[in-house]
Amino acid sequence: MRFLSALLFGVVCLSLHAQDTITLNVVDVTADLLKAQPLNPLVMKKVDSLVLEAKSTSTLSELLIQHSPVFIKTYGPGGISTASFRGTTASHTLVLWNGFQLNAPSLGQVDFSTIPVFLADDIDLKWGSGTSNNSGGLGGSVNIDSKNTFGKGLILDLKQTYGSFNTWGSFVTAGYSWKKAAFRIKAYRNSSDNDFEYYNSALLPPKSMKQQNADFVDYGVMPELSVMLKHGILSLTSWNQWNNRNLPPIMPNVVNVNTEEWTRDNFSRNMLSYKLFWSTGNLQLKSAAFIENQHYFLQTRSPLNPDVVVTSINSINDAIVLHQIANVEQQLYASWKLKGKLQWDREQVNSNNYADTKRRNMVSTYVAVEGNPFNNADLAVTARYDIVDAKSMGVFPTATFSYHFPVGLGVTLGYSHNYRNPSLNDLYWYPGGNPDLLPEDGRTVDLAFNYRLNQGGLKLDVRTGAYASKVKNWIQWVPTSYRYWVPQNVAKVFARGIENHIDLHYSYGDWKYSLSGNYVFTFTTDESENAQSYGNLGKQLIYIPRHHGNLFANVRWTTWDLSYTLEVTGLRNTSYADFYAFDLPAYVLHHVALGKQWPHFRVELRCNNLTNKDYQNVLWRPMPGRSFEVMLNYRY
Repeated sequence: MRFLSALLFGVVCLSLHAQDTITLNVVDVTADLLKAQPLNPLVMKKVDSLVLEAKSTSTLSELLIQHSPVFIKTYGPGGISTASFRGTTASHTLVLWNGFQLNAPSLGQVDFSTIPVFLADDIDLKWGSGTSNNSGGLGGSVNIDSKNTFGKGLILDLKQTYGSFNTWGSFVTAGYSWKKAAFRIKAYRNSSDNDFEYYNSALLPPKSMKQQNADFVDYGVMPELSVMLKHGILSLTSWNQWNNRNLPPIMPNVVNVNTEEWTRDNFSRNMLSYKLFWSTGNLQLKSAAFIENQHYFLQTRSPLNPDVVVTSINSINDAIVLHQIANVEQQLYASWKLKGKLQWDREQVNSNNYADTKRRNMVSTYVAVEGNPFNNADLAVTARYDIVDAKSMGVFPTATFSYHFPVGLGVTLGYSHNYRNPSLNDLYWYPGGNPDLLPEDGRTVDLAFNYRLNQGGLKLDVRTGAYASKVKNWIQWVPTSYRYWVPQNVAKVFARGIENHIDLHYSYGDWKYSLSGNYVFTFTTDESENAQSYGNLGKQLIYIPRHHGNLFANVRWTTWDLSYTLEVTGLRNTSYADFYAFDLPAYVLHHVALGKQWPHFRVELRCNNLTNKDYQNVLWRPMPGRSFEVMLNYRY
């Protein structure tokens, strides 16, 4: 949608020359941090609205890398990006969109590079007992939500970006919000040649070169309709997206130009919701149908004879997933509240990697009781019972207790028990799938402290905590004598760590200062007999850094703002074998952005990787050096 550049230019010119334009002062809406939300330092962190706006033209992977405690394993722009939450793997991070699971039933994980921040109204992270109402989030969950807004009038928001490597981004939000009805449509298109220059240390001799076969085009559209009825709200949302990406070779294989590798994915996620309110509670009924198509192609020919095919993979997966959810909340007495959920999910995958079409049915019931057992104390107790293909998974309880001291200090203690079903690939991949796999079973204990201060123009929120988690029946793909790999419940993983978060806001006259940051220390090891026999006992799991952190600082003066982002990623080992150990070194990245705001119009200049750091997040996958981007925004 490069036409958006011309459209933006025209709208800006009309706005600047309009005779009836009125300049309004910036209005800041603030809330007392001590009263705005209950103290739950252990189970939830909401992404700040300032950060959501600043990263609205980015992918969810970029946002989480720079503004969350989650480590993202990324193959670079246009490549796969998966999450490691609290020392677990990608399949242990649950991703929810308005309460519906996005994890692919075939692979069991989510590619965060395919989720535009632009399509989300709210994003939050949950861990420990915060993930109790869904199975699968042994590490944690990422929750993406939409909002209903009424009485806002005309909705028009246009964003256009252009950056290094011929990278274009066009984003449109348009609609109208009446008193009792609202319609909004969001559409976007992202594309890039992605041909950045990098230093290829895998060649002899090493040399600088440009990345090849890495261009991509992503686009999508999301219409939303909401109607306010007498006692409730009816909503309909349809998220439709197409991702077309060429995949570059790894650094040692760039000399073989006879390689073709790409992915062509598309999906349509459709949701209907009705929420009924009464004086002491509410009932929400939600239904969704997800239709997803994934196509991966790889063909490698001999560099000596292009007619000889060395490798050929043509993987096609078509999935249909149906979700039905009923949520109820009821105020009991005083501060006590009862929550309940009944959920039914049906997965169906037709893949040329399976012997035939595979299906799975899951029914889940969930009950939670929350309240204040005595002054300055919060208690939440939950239990979930699941049935998968007519087989009971058992009861999974959680409990969270928080106490708030009068001086702004709080402490939270939590326990959670959760599990994850094997993915359909784990069960039915041909050859190698193992239908006898057991679900992974995880238990976590958390202890966290929180301090909040709200004095004058200063608002401070500091959190620190420790956790310990054990997962038994951990699934690993292991080699066999039949020349293919098979998944088995062979690992018993012990993850423990320390998490630190800070949020600081300060106002003085026309000056506004914001600072937020995360630092996580993670130690995750395999304590199973299998690990001991292979000499891996006590070793950090591959691709999980012990040290990971980020920092975001923003300074605003009247209509100008300057932001700085810091990323810190520690050393990661990529193999347990000492003779084949390629440790990826730690790296530090710096990003800056300068913005200017007018009535209805904004310009922002960005510089990523300011120091032009040469680094790899995944072995033999180069990452871009210094790059620039400009963003134009018109908002009615």
